[in-house]
Amino acid sequence: MSANDLNQPLRNRRPRSTGRGPTGIVIPAVVTLGCVLAALALIWVAVVDDPAGGRFQAVVAIADASPDNTASIGKAPAEADRPGRAAAPAAGTETGPDLAAFAGSSASPAFRRAGSQPLPELLESSSFGPLPRISGDGLRPLDAYARSPAGSVAGAGPNSPRIALVLGGLGISQTGTQQAIQTLPPDVTLAFAPYGSSLDRWVTRAREDGHEVVVQVPLEPLGYPQVDPGEHTLLASAEPDANIRDLHWSMGRITSYTAVMNYMGARFASEEPAMRDLLAEIGGRGLAYIDDGTSPGSVARRVGEETGVPVVVADKVVDAVRSKDAIAKELSALEALARRRGGVAVGVASAFPTTIQALAAWIPEAEARGISLVPVSAALAR
Repeated sequence: MSANDLNQPLRNRRPRSTGRGPTGIVIPAVVTLGCVLAALALIWVAVVDDPAGGRFQAVVAIADASPDNTASIGKAPAEADRPGRAAAPAAGTETGPDLAAFAGSSASPAFRRAGSQPLPELLESSSFGPLPRISGDGLRPLDAYARSPAGSVAGAGPNSPRIALVLGGLGISQTGTQQAIQTLPPDVTLAFAPYGSSLDRWVTRAREDGHEVVVQVPLEPLGYPQVDPGEHTLLASAEPDANIRDLHWSMGRITSYTAVMNYMGARFASEEPAMRDLLAEIGGRGLAYIDDGTSPGSVARRVGEETGVPVVVADKVVDAVRSKDAIAKELSALEALARRRGGVAVGVASAFPTTIQALAAWIPEAEARGISLVPVSAALAR
């Protein structure tokens, strides 16, 4: 490119007119008129003191743009219409005094029952996350988050055989957690491990489907540390404050639960001082304790009776052997126990695919034989 190429546009430009033609008259007139109008506007603002600067204003009511309901963004019809699924009631719903009796409560004056979200008055802030607490008017999380018995034992007499199933290990496997929530009816209680991921999302989903929720806490087993449940395990030899901190870590991982359930812990459960400290903290926060029944030396039931803390001890682990035939056999034994007892028998299991499939197949058959499936809180009244 030459210097002439750079200068060419300038050489081709027309010379600016200096005459007094029509353009030369109109432009000054327009500028003068604009100045006059601007001056008048300034005078108007100064005299009238209009905070909007003379702009036109209109006041209108803005309606809430949110829909009347969330049906358009809720579950697909196939999900919402699954047999046996009952939507959890909205927070603050009154359910009557029989809920307190069902959950074993004598101190639940308001009988409020939460929906899928936790009640703010039942939460305490901590460095580990929100912890459960008893509300100022005496409402316990055990009562607020317990599944209503109305649908669980409808038509069943006080001595009718009932079975409570607690499925543990939820949150560890995303596929297994989803399968459990989608497949099992809401009267199956779901126990979430503190090491799981996306726990808030899964707990909310479980609560939306009506499940009662429990949090699992790792306790020292026999053979520790060679046998290690995981980080934040409560130890029988640890100082009480250290165990409470580890307990709070697990409890702060989820919300909206009715009880704490052990994960392993044969050594810890056999040590009375350690169990007394644990149950005192759990009961003081308005929760129950579930012992999975795997430790013959557990003192949980006796300490609970002595201290007034609600304790449920499971009668049977139904999937100690993980095959469909073995699980079916254990479920039949649990059913026979419920019939002999004339009340509630409690079974625990883990969220393995084989276990979930076996439970899903057995439950409708058992109900056809007159067995009522109930949440684990029902066992507090047995």
